[in-house]
Amino acid sequence: MSDFVYRISVAKEWEELQRNGSTFGRELDKSSRFIHLSKLHQVRSTLDRFFLNSKDELYLLQIDPNKAGSATSGFFG
Repeated sequence: MSDFVYRISVAKEWEELQRNGSTFGRELDKSSRFIHLSKLHQVRSTLDRFFLNSKDELYLLQIDPNKAGSATSGFFG
């Protein structure tokens, strides 16, 4: 069984991902040059910390790191 990682994504980012097959993420991701992911037990705190007052439509993306290859090689939980 795979240990999934999760990405909280806003509609604009999701649309970019669907259109281009990739995304640079939100401003925090761009400025840190790192796509931020969470383990399942971290999702609630990530929502509370970064999306609490968001008016954007949110998506929770479930990512299998075994299928994402090197894209998730730097993931630290």
